[in-house]
Amino acid sequence: MLRKNRRRLLNTQEEDPMAGTSNLVDAMLVLAVGFLIFLVLSWNMQSVVFSDSTPEEKKQTMEAMKKAAEIEQGKQLNNTPQSQSGQGKGYVQMGTVYKDPSSGKLIMVEG
Repeated sequence: MLRKNRRRLLNTQEEDPMAGTSNLVDAMLVLAVGFLIFLVLSWNMQSVVFSDSTPEEKKQTMEAMKKAAEIEQGKQLNNTPQSQSGQGKGYVQMGTVYKDPSSGKLIMVEG
């Protein structure tokens, strides 16, 4: 009888359902740092991040990079331009046009 009671006491302990989440958080942090390192290496920004330049020089470099990455807002066309059927000789593809299903507007992404 005494042995049965001991087994019951050992089996009544519950496992913590949050015990495995700490391992997941650690894995996500390692992946995030790895992606950040990959990003710095793929953009060739080692000189900006790991250099001995002054904070002003780093700030100027980062501002120049932001200006280079700015996207200009395109203009909205109210009327659809008339097109003629033809072979398209002499034309060069400049981007891709997408249609917004909710508003019906055409959005051109230059490529």
